[in-house]
Amino acid sequence: MPIKRIFMAGIGVFLCSTLNICLAKEVAKTEEKSDLAKLYEKIDKHYKTVEELSGYYKYNDSDWDTISGASDNIIKLSRIIINKFSRPEDIKYEELNKAMLKEAEKMHAVAENKYEEGALEDIQWQVRKLQQTCAVCHKHLGIQVNSSDKKD
Repeated sequence: MPIKRIFMAGIGVFLCSTLNICLAKEVAKTEEKSDLAKLYEKIDKHYKTVEELSGYYKYNDSDWDTISGASDNIIKLSRIIINKFSRPEDIKYEELNKAMLKEAEKMHAVAENKYEEGALEDIQWQVRKLQQTCAVCHKHLGIQVNSSDKKD
């Protein structure tokens, strides 16, 4: 009987050790996802700022500055995501993050040239292109966007 107990205790210790190692890896993954989620939340905050303005039929200088600042922040955050949280095994995810960066750069360029003819329409177009890029990525990742997150 003692050999059987020793054997069972050994199996128990082995299973606990293995479980702890697996849990530690999952915690590390969760922390990484948490940092990534925080970056996307910041992008969403800046996107919602420009989205709110996109319904205006005329912008003042302060509105243009807000759009320029928000698009600049989206550019910076997108670059961090592309460089720090790449997923080479998921080519579509990589392409969609690069598309988000590209659309934010276009938005920023339009905001910097706010006095050019058609700039208002171009900004509204870029907001929609950025939203479309986000929606395609959310669909690809299986992320359900909660409509209650929208500002009223």
